[in-house]
Amino acid sequence: MSREPIGIVGVGQTPYRRSNPGLSAGELVKIAVDEALADAGLGIDAIGAVIGGVAPDALAGIKDIDRMSISVPGRPYFRVNTGGATGSSIVQAALAWIGAGRADTVLVVALERMGQASTAQSIFNTIFDPIYEKDFVLTTITMAALRASMLVKRHGFTEQHWAGIASRNFTNAVDNPLAIGARALTPEQVLASPMLAWPIHRYEACPTTEGACALVLSRAGVIGCAHSTAWIHGMGGSSDTYSMGERMNRPEGSLIEMVPLRRAAEAAYRQAGITDPGRQVRVFELQAPFSIIEAMAYPALGLCEVERSRPFVDEVLAGATGIEFNPSGGAQAVNPVSATALIRIAEAAQQARGLAGARQRDGVRRAVATGQGGATQFSTVCVLSADQPGD
Repeated sequence: MSREPIGIVGVGQTPYRRSNPGLSAGELVKIAVDEALADAGLGIDAIGAVIGGVAPDALAGIKDIDRMSISVPGRPYFRVNTGGATGSSIVQAALAWIGAGRADTVLVVALERMGQASTAQSIFNTIFDPIYEKDFVLTTITMAALRASMLVKRHGFTEQHWAGIASRNFTNAVDNPLAIGARALTPEQVLASPMLAWPIHRYEACPTTEGACALVLSRAGVIGCAHSTAWIHGMGGSSDTYSMGERMNRPEGSLIEMVPLRRAAEAAYRQAGITDPGRQVRVFELQAPFSIIEAMAYPALGLCEVERSRPFVDEVLAGATGIEFNPSGGAQAVNPVSATALIRIAEAAQQARGLAGARQRDGVRRAVATGQGGATQFSTVCVLSADQPGD
């Protein structure tokens, strides 16, 4: 197995919007792949394997959507699906493929067409256990609301906290030309939006979004020394039981403590040599489709103790932490489910490379991206740096 460092050498993204009726799935993929290959300075012949990230066909309403749009004739191809963590899971698969010596360079592609299907929301509304959890009428929205109400009771959070996080994300998205239709929102405007399920307002949740994202990963031995690279210093992943009831109160952490994200972060930080993420990481791109999920992620990522999560959010909203969260606007601005975690890695990689354009933050040498799938059942953490490991 190769122990060479592996880096991201090419990034490609389409614009993200609610629907792209004028472009086929294949055309969206081509836009992202062509851009990633051009960024890497490579042709398709340099790619040793292709790994696609696509949600179940029913979410897009298109059967076998990846077969017609992602696979490359003559190359090994794999399809991965872990819900909202799909995009980061395909990066994990690429790292394993390159690390095993099966390819020098791998192309990962994530695609989402959920705007084409009238069944998308009904699918989200039936993802929980139909026997033991049906009486609670659990959906992605009501599960977020349940967690928010627990945070209110246990840690003193208020609706203003969620609105403040959402406002910052929407405002950041204005500088992201890929977030079509982005507009700044004040906390008051967020709170004035319709209530979905107390205490979650419409603008504290993610939008329906379509688009494609592609990355080119390669081992150090084939990357030119002059090429701008985001080196992967650590990658952790963890999963959890699917049942919500089993996660309510347990010794390793309750439903609001995001145990798999904490475990994924610990693994990634260990690999990257990070002991104090609050001081050693400049940018976090968080795959948090609800603002309350972002608040829960802070302690899981080692940025504060669970008991200090509310005061830490106060510091975040006051700009007192020295950390930049979601310069791109995050998943609250655009959330193409199958691609959303890959977008977080792409954005973190561009920050590390200094190529994020108007959303670039100063002094970034290290950035972290997270992925969340299912009802936070699957979690990933990726640590990226402009510096090659060992330098």
